[in-house]
Amino acid sequence: MWAVPSPDPGFEIVVASHGMSKGVSQTDGPQLVARASVQLGDVQFGGQWKNLNSNSADGEASTFAILSHKFGGLQLAAGVTYKTLTGAPSGIDSDCIELSAGGSQKLERITVRLNAIYSADDIGSSKQSLYVEGGSSIDVTKALRLSANAGHRWRDNGVEYTSMNAGAVYTVFKGFAIDLRYYRTNRTELGEVYRNRLVASGRWIF
Repeated sequence: MWAVPSPDPGFEIVVASHGMSKGVSQTDGPQLVARASVQLGDVQFGGQWKNLNSNSADGEASTFAILSHKFGGLQLAAGVTYKTLTGAPSGIDSDCIELSAGGSQKLERITVRLNAIYSADDIGSSKQSLYVEGGSSIDVTKALRLSANAGHRWRDNGVEYTSMNAGAVYTVFKGFAIDLRYYRTNRTELGEVYRNRLVASGRWIF
Protein backbone atom coordinates (compact mmCIF):
# COMPACT_ATOMS: atom_id res chain seq x y z
CA MET A 1 0.00 0.00 0.00
CA TRP A 2 1.28 3.44 -0.95
CA ALA A 3 2.15 5.61 2.06
CA VAL A 4 2.86 9.32 2.39
CA PRO A 5 6.45 9.91 3.62
CA SER A 6 6.80 11.48 7.04
CA PRO A 7 7.50 15.22 6.79
CA ASP A 8 11.03 16.31 7.72
CA PRO A 9 11.09 20.05 8.54
CA GLY A 10 14.28 22.11 8.39
CA PHE A 11 15.49 25.64 8.94
CA GLU A 12 18.63 27.33 7.68
CA ILE A 13 20.28 30.69 8.34
CA VAL A 14 23.14 32.11 6.30
CA VAL A 15 25.02 35.28 7.27
CA ALA A 16 27.49 36.57 4.67
CA SER A 17 29.86 39.53 4.60
CA HIS A 18 28.42 40.34 1.18
CA GLY A 19 25.32 39.12 -0.68
CA MET A 20 25.96 37.24 -3.92
CA SER A 21 23.63 35.60 -6.45
CA LYS A 22 24.43 34.10 -9.86
CA GLY A 23 28.01 35.33 -9.44
CA VAL A 24 27.25 39.04 -8.88
CA SER A 25 26.59 41.37 -5.95
CA GLN A 26 23.18 41.85 -4.31
CA THR A 27 24.12 44.03 -1.32
CA ASP A 28 26.36 46.90 -0.29
CA GLY A 29 27.30 45.03 2.88
CA PRO A 30 26.27 41.93 4.88
CA GLN A 31 23.36 39.72 3.86
CA LEU A 32 21.06 37.54 5.96
CA VAL A 33 19.22 34.62 4.35
CA ALA A 34 16.52 32.77 6.32
CA ARG A 35 15.12 29.59 4.75
CA ALA A 36 12.47 27.12 5.97
CA SER A 37 11.55 23.86 4.24
CA VAL A 38 9.72 20.56 4.56
CA GLN A 39 11.03 17.37 2.95
CA LEU A 40 8.50 14.74 1.87
CA GLY A 41 10.45 11.86 0.35
CA ASP A 42 12.04 13.18 -2.85
CA VAL A 43 10.08 16.44 -2.77
CA GLN A 44 11.00 19.58 -0.84
CA PHE A 45 8.76 22.61 -0.31
CA GLY A 46 9.82 25.84 1.32
CA GLY A 47 10.41 29.54 1.34
CA GLN A 48 13.12 32.05 2.11
CA TRP A 49 13.83 35.76 2.52
CA LYS A 50 17.04 37.76 2.12
CA ASN A 51 17.90 41.43 2.34
CA LEU A 52 18.98 43.39 -0.75
CA ASN A 53 20.43 46.84 -1.41
CA SER A 54 18.52 48.23 -4.36
CA ASN A 55 16.78 51.40 -5.48
CA SER A 56 13.65 49.31 -6.01
CA ALA A 57 13.49 46.93 -2.99
CA ASP A 58 14.85 46.09 0.44
CA GLY A 59 14.57 42.31 0.13
CA GLU A 60 13.57 39.28 -1.87
CA ALA A 61 11.08 36.61 -0.78
CA SER A 62 10.64 33.30 -2.55
CA THR A 63 8.72 30.03 -2.37
CA PHE A 64 9.94 26.86 -4.04
CA ALA A 65 9.30 23.19 -4.79
CA ILE A 66 12.18 20.85 -5.66
CA LEU A 67 12.09 17.24 -6.83
CA SER A 68 15.34 15.31 -6.44
CA HIS A 69 16.41 11.68 -6.58
CA LYS A 70 19.65 9.75 -6.14
CA PHE A 71 20.81 7.01 -8.47
CA GLY A 72 23.85 5.71 -6.65
CA GLY A 73 26.39 8.53 -6.73
CA LEU A 74 24.33 10.53 -9.22
CA GLN A 75 21.77 13.02 -7.92
CA LEU A 76 19.32 14.78 -10.25
CA ALA A 77 17.03 17.67 -9.30
CA ALA A 78 14.44 19.95 -10.88
CA GLY A 79 12.53 22.80 -9.28
CA VAL A 80 10.30 25.82 -9.65
CA THR A 81 10.67 29.03 -7.63
CA TYR A 82 8.44 32.09 -7.36
CA LYS A 83 10.43 35.22 -6.41
CA THR A 84 9.15 38.67 -5.46
CA LEU A 85 10.83 41.84 -4.23
CA THR A 86 9.77 43.15 -0.82
CA GLY A 87 9.43 46.86 -0.15
CA ALA A 88 9.23 47.54 -3.88
CA PRO A 89 7.31 50.58 -5.18
CA SER A 90 4.41 50.09 -7.56
CA GLY A 91 5.05 50.21 -11.27
CA ILE A 92 8.14 47.98 -11.46
CA ASP A 93 8.43 44.35 -12.52
CA SER A 94 8.96 42.93 -9.04
CA ASP A 95 8.35 39.19 -9.44
CA CYS A 96 9.24 36.22 -11.63
CA ILE A 97 9.13 32.44 -11.88
CA GLU A 98 12.38 30.51 -12.21
CA LEU A 99 12.78 26.93 -13.43
CA SER A 100 15.89 25.01 -12.43
CA ALA A 101 17.45 21.67 -13.32
CA GLY A 102 20.76 20.10 -12.50
CA GLY A 103 22.74 17.15 -11.34
CA SER A 104 25.81 16.12 -9.40
CA GLN A 105 28.01 13.02 -9.52
CA LYS A 106 30.14 11.90 -6.59
CA LEU A 107 33.33 10.00 -7.42
CA GLU A 108 34.93 9.04 -4.10
CA ARG A 109 36.20 12.38 -2.69
CA ILE A 110 35.40 14.42 -5.82
CA THR A 111 31.96 15.75 -6.79
CA VAL A 112 31.17 17.38 -10.13
CA ARG A 113 27.95 19.31 -10.73
CA LEU A 114 26.04 21.26 -13.37
CA ASN A 115 22.98 23.45 -12.82
CA ALA A 116 20.81 25.74 -14.95
CA ILE A 117 18.26 28.42 -13.92
CA TYR A 118 15.83 29.86 -16.46
CA SER A 119 13.22 32.64 -16.28
CA ALA A 120 10.96 33.66 -19.17
CA ASP A 121 10.51 37.15 -17.66
CA ASP A 122 13.11 38.04 -15.05
CA ILE A 123 12.69 40.65 -12.32
CA GLY A 124 13.25 44.25 -13.47
CA SER A 125 13.83 45.27 -17.06
CA SER A 126 15.39 41.94 -18.15
CA LYS A 127 13.20 39.48 -20.02
CA GLN A 128 14.44 35.95 -20.71
CA SER A 129 17.34 34.92 -18.47
CA LEU A 130 19.43 31.74 -18.39
CA TYR A 131 22.24 31.09 -15.93
CA VAL A 132 24.32 27.91 -16.28
CA GLU A 133 27.01 27.02 -13.74
CA GLY A 134 29.26 24.00 -13.39
CA GLY A 135 32.05 23.08 -11.07
CA SER A 136 33.74 20.51 -8.91
CA SER A 137 34.71 20.02 -5.29
CA ILE A 138 37.06 17.78 -3.36
CA ASP A 139 36.74 16.59 0.23
CA VAL A 140 40.22 17.18 1.62
CA THR A 141 39.17 15.92 5.05
CA LYS A 142 35.82 15.08 6.65
CA ALA A 143 35.54 18.76 7.65
CA LEU A 144 37.27 20.62 4.79
CA ARG A 145 36.02 20.91 1.20
CA LEU A 146 37.61 22.91 -1.64
CA SER A 147 35.58 23.90 -4.70
CA ALA A 148 35.66 25.97 -7.87
CA ASN A 149 32.83 26.94 -10.24
CA ALA A 150 32.29 28.84 -13.47
CA GLY A 151 29.03 30.14 -14.90
CA HIS A 152 27.57 32.22 -17.70
CA ARG A 153 24.38 34.30 -17.80
CA TRP A 154 22.46 35.20 -20.95
CA ARG A 155 19.79 37.91 -20.63
CA ASP A 156 17.44 39.68 -23.02
CA ASN A 157 17.59 43.41 -22.28
CA GLY A 158 20.30 42.83 -19.67
CA VAL A 159 24.05 42.34 -19.22
CA GLU A 160 25.56 39.04 -20.39
CA TYR A 161 28.51 37.97 -18.26
CA THR A 162 30.74 35.09 -17.16
CA SER A 163 31.28 34.44 -13.45
CA MET A 164 33.84 32.41 -11.53
CA ASN A 165 34.37 31.55 -7.87
CA ALA A 166 36.69 29.40 -5.79
CA GLY A 167 36.90 28.78 -2.08
CA ALA A 168 36.80 26.49 0.92
CA VAL A 169 34.07 25.26 3.25
CA TYR A 170 34.95 24.09 6.76
CA THR A 171 32.43 22.27 8.96
CA VAL A 172 32.99 23.51 12.49
CA PHE A 173 30.43 21.11 13.98
CA LYS A 174 27.40 19.22 12.72
CA GLY A 175 24.97 21.72 11.19
CA PHE A 176 27.36 24.69 11.12
CA ALA A 177 29.95 25.51 8.44
CA ILE A 178 31.96 28.55 7.38
CA ASP A 179 32.81 29.45 3.78
CA LEU A 180 35.54 31.72 2.41
CA ARG A 181 35.15 32.36 -1.34
CA TYR A 182 36.62 34.60 -4.04
CA TYR A 183 34.28 35.82 -6.79
CA ARG A 184 35.06 37.50 -10.10
CA THR A 185 33.37 38.26 -13.43
CA ASN A 186 34.52 39.34 -16.89
CA ARG A 187 32.54 42.60 -16.69
CA THR A 188 34.26 44.49 -13.88
CA GLU A 189 34.26 47.64 -16.03
CA LEU A 190 30.49 47.88 -15.49
CA GLY A 191 30.81 48.80 -11.83
CA GLU A 192 30.28 47.60 -8.28
CA VAL A 193 27.83 44.79 -9.01
CA TYR A 194 30.33 42.95 -11.23
CA ARG A 195 33.61 43.63 -9.44
CA ASN A 196 35.86 41.00 -7.84
CA ARG A 197 35.44 40.35 -4.11
CA LEU A 198 36.23 38.00 -1.24
CA VAL A 199 33.19 36.83 0.75
CA ALA A 200 33.03 35.07 4.13
CA SER A 201 29.84 33.39 5.30
CA GLY A 202 28.46 31.10 7.97
CA ARG A 203 25.67 28.56 7.45
CA TRP A 204 23.64 27.10 10.31
CA ILE A 205 21.24 24.22 9.56
CA PHE A 206 18.91 22.93 12.26
